[in-house]
Amino acid sequence: MLPLARYLIHDMRKLAQSAEPAAELTAGRGASRIAGPHAAMDPLNCHSRLPQTPVPFRVVVLMPVYQDWECAALLCKSLDKELGRLRAVDVQILLVDDGSPHGIDSWPSLECQTVVQISSLRLRTNVGHQRAICIGLCYIHDHVSCDAVLVMDADGEDRPDHAVRLIELARSHPDSVLFAERRKRQEHLAFRIGYALFRIAHRLLTGIPVRVGNFSIIPFIILKRLTCMPELWNHFAGAVYRSRAPFECLPMDRGRRLSGQSHMDLASLVAHGLGGIGTFHAMAATRILISTAICLVLISGALFVIAGIRLMTNWAIAGWATYTTALILLLAVQLAAGAFNLVFTLISNRSNMPFVPSRDYSVFVDKVDSL
Repeated sequence: MLPLARYLIHDMRKLAQSAEPAAELTAGRGASRIAGPHAAMDPLNCHSRLPQTPVPFRVVVLMPVYQDWECAALLCKSLDKELGRLRAVDVQILLVDDGSPHGIDSWPSLECQTVVQISSLRLRTNVGHQRAICIGLCYIHDHVSCDAVLVMDADGEDRPDHAVRLIELARSHPDSVLFAERRKRQEHLAFRIGYALFRIAHRLLTGIPVRVGNFSIIPFIILKRLTCMPELWNHFAGAVYRSRAPFECLPMDRGRRLSGQSHMDLASLVAHGLGGIGTFHAMAATRILISTAICLVLISGALFVIAGIRLMTNWAIAGWATYTTALILLLAVQLAAGAFNLVFTLISNRSNMPFVPSRDYSVFVDKVDSL
């Protein structure tokens, strides 16, 4: 038994000695996998991650222009200079030529440092400021890939430094429309008086205060909703309100025109104001009908008072009750006829096929040129 036991002990020692190098080799392989020369290729090693280049924020600046190319060129040059303060921004400018008779007749050669491209979208005919904005938004939605659209006038009254501020804030508000709320205007006294009267009328008819214009930045995801709204064809800011898209207003002072004179006369301004009220035509019509009903009730009460004075007192002057009653009844008939006309007009408009911008805008597009 002793020789057999010694033989077993000898074999066990040999097995133990052969296992030690294997353990060392295994440990060495594990160490080299973690800390060896190939450790930089380990996908779990956080030191192997390379710094990523920030994705640029792509913005398209939309400007409607009608025979005002000198002013638009000055604004593009100033805007390119202001945009140099931003990082990781990819900016294109789309000028909507609203059917200018001579097209782009005086466009200088601009050496832009920040703006990637300046293009002109020429329309077949003059459709007006608001409709040019509508066509531009529809074209961008269908043909240009971007993150946001900045809408501004080409006369310089929408200041370039404010445009940069809107672009900066748009990054942190990817789901909201940002409007520039006007605090101080530079127009003459007659315009300011007319604008104040328009704001009062707009508030009375719609219940919505007028605080903003076209100067705004719109996330691309909201364009899909806006471009199918018929209201966009007549008034841009009103369509944003009607769309119930989230929006915010930022107080900004209005600048001065860079050069030339405005092509907007009194009739154009009044038509623009009526278009803003017409965007909320159902609400305005409802308020007018309610006001008409209240007036008719007051007129009926006045007739009873006149009849009571005539029949129960000695205050009446000969013939005054007859003339007063006739005038009041005439006023009542006029109010009732106006109310019925308004109701039937509203009903007929609802039965008509509306203009859908995303479907019909291409009829007005002539060509697109790179400037």
